Amino acid sequence: MDSPVGTFEELRDRLERVLGELVKDDFLIVGEPPPSPERPRGLLCRKPTPPPVRYVQFRDDGEWLYGECVGAALFGGDWQVTPEQHQRIRALGWLAPGDPDDSGSQPSYPNYWRVLPRADNAAMASLGSGALEVLGVEPSAVEWRRDR
Repeated sequence: MDSPVGTFEELRDRLERVLGELVKDDFLIVGEPPPSPERPRGLLCRKPTPPPVRYVQFRDDGEWLYGECVGAALFGGDWQVTPEQHQRIRALGWLAPGDPDDSGSQPSYPNYWRVLPRADNAAMASLGSGALEVLGVEPSAVEWRRDR
């Protein structure tokens, strides 16, 4: 996509710009790169389950921006967050499973989430960069993937 960013402020600014470029049904994932796959093991040569990674992801539906952050193991998600990290992510404005919001959405998957009007891409960018900072992701190491 672009060259790496060095600070969380640069990450937020780039995320705001990229979210503003999304069109209906675009999907954006920003996070640490997945680890290299391990070699299959065991009698049936099954691949081990890959370890979780820290990420935020977004989808544009034309009217709303949907955001997700890797879920906390304390509510069934993949990432082990400390109670302090959980509180900081919530203080940023992320919702946890079961929380209501203005859009009427209530996802059932175990991730932090947020739905904002499409025009609020700056607020969504702050949520995303803030969560990655709380989770300890190095801004220069994030990968950007945009899909349709």
